[in-house]
Amino acid sequence: CTAILLSMAMTAEVFAAPPAVTYDETLYVNMDSYGSPTKTSIVKNYSLNSNTSVTDHGEYSDVINMTDYTEPDKKDGSVTFDFSKAAQIPKRFYFEGKNPKLSSELPWNIDVSYKLNGVPAKAEDLAGANGLIEIDIDILPNDNAADYYKNNFILEAACVADTDDILSIEAPGSQMVTIGSLKNVVFFALPGEEQHYTVSIGSDDFEFSGMLFMMQPATMSQVDDIKDLRDTKEDIEDSADAISDSLDVVLDTLDSMQSSLKNTSEGLKGLQKARETVSKSKGAV
Repeated sequence: CTAILLSMAMTAEVFAAPPAVTYDETLYVNMDSYGSPTKTSIVKNYSLNSNTSVTDHGEYSDVINMTDYTEPDKKDGSVTFDFSKAAQIPKRFYFEGKNPKLSSELPWNIDVSYKLNGVPAKAEDLAGANGLIEIDIDILPNDNAADYYKNNFILEAACVADTDDILSIEAPGSQMVTIGSLKNVVFFALPGEEQHYTVSIGSDDFEFSGMLFMMQPATMSQVDDIKDLRDTKEDIEDSADAISDSLDVVLDTLDSMQSSLKNTSEGLKGLQKARETVSKSKGAV
C-alpha cells in the first residue's frame, strides 16, 4: 500500500515583552493510500531569546514536549511551558500538538486512485503486482480553507522510483530528475489551482514508497509572479471570450450572407424569366 505524508510550513511571531519569542511550525498529516487524513500533528520550534516561558495559543488534544521534561500547563485555547525551574533553560524548544481538525483547513483536498493494466484496483492489492500501475492524483481546492492559505500557498507533489526495480515510469506534466538509478517526479500547483496528475509505473513486482505532498507559502517575490501569472491567465481567458464572440459575429454574418445569396439567386431566376418573356414577345412588338 502507499503511505502519504502531507506537510505544510510557515513562520510567525509571538508578541511579548522584548526580546520576543519567535517560532516556526510545520503541520504533518499522515494519509491513507487514498488521500484521506489518518493522523494530524503540528510541530513548533521556538527560539526563547532569553525568555523563561512559552505560551502557545492553540487547541490540542495532546501535547508532547520534545526537548526536555517540562510539563505543559494546558488551558482553554493555550498551552504554557515554564522553564524557570528547569535544570537548564533551552535556547530552542520543540513541542508537538495533535489536532485532527487542522487537516480540514488545508488549501487543497487530495484524492488518490489506482489502476492495474487499465482496470481500477485497490491499493492493498497492488503489492507485488505485474503490469502497468497507474496512480491518479486529484488536487482539488478546499473552499473551506482560510483565504490566506487559498491565495498564497503553493503545492508540490513528489515521489521517487528506483529504475533498477521497475520497467518504466511516466508522469506527464511533471518535472523528472534523475539521481543515479532514482527517478524523482515532482508536480506543482499554484494557489487555487485544480490539478490532475498521473504516475504510470511498469513493474513485474510492484513496490511503492508513497507520495509526499508539501504545501508552503510563496515568498513575496513569488506572490508578485503568481499575481502576474493570474492576471495573464485572466487576460488569455478574456481574449478567448472575445475571440469566441467575434466568431459568433462572423458566423451570424455568414448566415446572413447565405440568406442574401439565396435572395440574389431567386432574383436572378426572376430576371431570367423576364428576359425569356421579352424574347418571346419580340415578334409581336
